[in-house]
Amino acid sequence: MRQPLAGIRWASRRLALASTLPLLLAAAPRSRAASAPLRHEVHARDLAPGELIRIDVRAPEGESLAKPSGRLGSTPLTFIEAAPGGPFVAWAVLDLDGKAGELPLTIDGTLASGGKASLAASVDVGAKSFPQQPLKVADKFVNPPKDVQARIDREQALLAKVYARRTQRLPSGVFERPVSGEPTGVFGARRVFNGEKRKPHPGIDLRAATGTPVACSGPGDVALARDLYFSGNTVIVDHGGGMFTIYAHLSRIDVEEGNPIAGGDQVGLSGATGRVTGPHLHWGAKVGSEIFDPTALLDERLFAGLGAP
Repeated sequence: MRQPLAGIRWASRRLALASTLPLLLAAAPRSRAASAPLRHEVHARDLAPGELIRIDVRAPEGESLAKPSGRLGSTPLTFIEAAPGGPFVAWAVLDLDGKAGELPLTIDGTLASGGKASLAASVDVGAKSFPQQPLKVADKFVNPPKDVQARIDREQALLAKVYARRTQRLPSGVFERPVSGEPTGVFGARRVFNGEKRKPHPGIDLRAATGTPVACSGPGDVALARDLYFSGNTVIVDHGGGMFTIYAHLSRIDVEEGNPIAGGDQVGLSGATGRVTGPHLHWGAKVGSEIFDPTALLDERLFAGLGAP
């Protein structure tokens, strides 16, 4: 049985393990389907809390499938047709605070012949622990003054609207790191600001001196590009199907909301705006409101066969 990965490893170490792990985790005993006409595959770097997974579903042989719907646990899935005749694809996150064990996967759809089709399966999630991270920042970022609370509330409502988007597009290949600097923070760390517990770290911090060019890690559309109270100058890119990447604490923003963007395009310059202890790039990733480790996007297993009929 696969042993859970211990702690947080960086993308280069994870990629080095790729040759020793199955390409399709759905082919392993960790994803088991009940007798059902729909066919499915699960692609992932790992099946552990805080990981991104890709769920593909196809009609039975000789049939075609209308857009399906489904759930992973209690979370609704958004399916997008990867290509004509290809699978329908949904992104999902294994909850950072979820328990190890089998997570139910249910999918329903209508066939071109008029019949109904369904699938009942499970994804076996491993255990994973995250470290605690004490940090010292300006007190106004731990207990904001009353006169900025209205601003924070407006920004939270705006972010909720952004993360509710479900653009009908899919990236076609592996993403890239936005800067080359080494990590200075850990994804999922249980953070303690000035002695007070706060939410887990929703991304990774990468070393980047103020003014370092920051590249978009994959193709999409600029969903947000503005100054926010906690994250400073922030760019959010919509990659389709509810998947987003986040670039925060920038000293300068070089893109405009609503415009398309390619992987490698410059989103801005790194800096130290918002709640920070010094200059760096915060690189985050989400499906809807659920955070996942953005380094998963550097793993080819997430994108294997994407769009293939």
